[in-house]
Order: sequence, then C-alpha cells, then structure tokens
Amino acid sequence: MAVRLILAWVLLAAVTGWGAWFVARASRRALWLRVAIAALALIGFAASFWMYGDHLDKTLGAVIGYFLLWGSVFVLSGVCAGVVVGTLIALLVG
Repeated sequence: MAVRLILAWVLLAAVTGWGAWFVARASRRALWLRVAIAALALIGFAASFWMYGDHLDKTLGAVIGYFLLWGSVFVLSGVCAGVVVGTLIALLVG
C-alpha cells in the first residue's frame, strides 16, 4: 500500500511539473516567485508531517480530521513539488 501511495505522489508531482513547465509564460521574476512560494508551502507540509504525524486521539472526529488533513497534505505537497521542479526546468531551458 505504501508503494502505491508513493507512486501516486510521484505521478501527481510529475503531471503537475509538466503543467507548470507548459504554462511558464510569465517573466523570470514571477517564475522565481512561484518557485519560492511553492517551496515554502512544501517545507510547511513537511514540517507539519514531522511534528504532528504521530499524534492521534481515539475519537471518530479526530480520525476523520486526521484523514482529511493528511490527504490534503499528500496531494498539495505533490502539487508543490511538481510546481517547483517544472518551473525550475522552464527557467533553465528558457
């Protein structure tokens, strides 16, 4: 199961990276700003996972919140990683 999640995350990051590279029509300064914002968000997601990833209460609401929170962190961190890599490739190529 963990391997499937990792492959899904990598696929999500690759698709988003291709999209970020494809729509990189802005100025270089705006592209660097996009990289900086996405990198800061990615660092925030990683920090939240390391700091709060092992705490879980035993109530139904806590379990539902846990899956909603970490599901969104999973998806958004993949998107941020793809944006960083795709935009950096666009900056290096163009």
